[in-house]
Formats: sequence, structure tokens, C-alpha cells
Amino acid sequence: MLVLVGGVAALVGLMVATAAAHVEIDPRSAKGGTSTQLVFSPLNEESDVGTVKVLVQFPREYPIASAVAQSDATWTPTVKTRKVAKAIHGPDGKTNRAVDQIIWDGGPSPTDGAFDLPPVTIGPLPTTTKRLYFKVVQTYANGHVDRWIQLRAPGATGPEFPAPVLRINK
Repeated sequence: MLVLVGGVAALVGLMVATAAAHVEIDPRSAKGGTSTQLVFSPLNEESDVGTVKVLVQFPREYPIASAVAQSDATWTPTVKTRKVAKAIHGPDGKTNRAVDQIIWDGGPSPTDGAFDLPPVTIGPLPTTTKRLYFKVVQTYANGHVDRWIQLRAPGATGPEFPAPVLRINK
């Protein structure tokens, strides 16, 4: 009986640790039709090595025309765009280009807890959705990769590897 209780406690502890593992986004909400500054904060899960690369995939179904990512002494961003079939509203008028991804190279990050990537200003935000999901791929110095790419299904419990979400306000 004691072994069973210990096993259940260990399993619950593992589930809680897994559920807490994610990438935060700040702020958690922004107004549709505007630009906003975001900070992505990955959790470093490798206790002996830091993160050396973070790729943030922008939502394809709700294209965003512009992303201006800052750098710092640790992280250098690269913004990649893609062509979209239907022109979207950008900071300088209509455009057929949308942000595809931002890749931050550098690090290594601290080996304990979460860390902030340099801010990125994106926009204009779409007005036709209530949520934007940003899939994140985090690479560690030892080659291990965490993929924070799962979307939360309506009414379901949180996924094991959740993508950060930005709520869009009207």
C-alpha cells in the first residue's frame, strides 16, 4: 500500500511539473487592430545547460504584417516573412508579406527558471479572432529540443506542451 501511495505521489508530481512547463507571453492580451509589444519567456528545463535558440512561429491563419524584434547582449533576432495570397493591412498600407517566424540565437540562457527574450513589437493584430497561438521551439546547448506547439481544444484540459496564446480584445 505504501509503495502504491508513493507511486501515485510521484506521478502527480511529474504531472504538475509537466503542466507548469511552458512559455509565457506578456502581456497576455491586446486590442485587435493595434500593434503591441510582446515578451516571450521560456522556462529552461535542462538543469545543466541553457537555451541557445528560440524559434517563435507566427499564426498562419491570422497573418501579422510586421514584427520588429529587439536584440540584447545575449540574443540576436532574425525575422522571417512569407508571402500571403490575400493582401493584409500593414504599418505602411496593404502588403502581401506576413511574419512567418522570429528566431532568437545566442545564449546560453540561465540554467534555472524562466528567462525573458528581448521584446518584439508586432501588428497590426487581427480583429477576426479571439486568440493567437504562437508555436515555440526551444533548443538547448546539449541539442535537446522542446516543442511548445500544442493548441488547447475548447473545453479540454491544457495540453502537455502548450503554445503560448495572446488573447485579442475588441
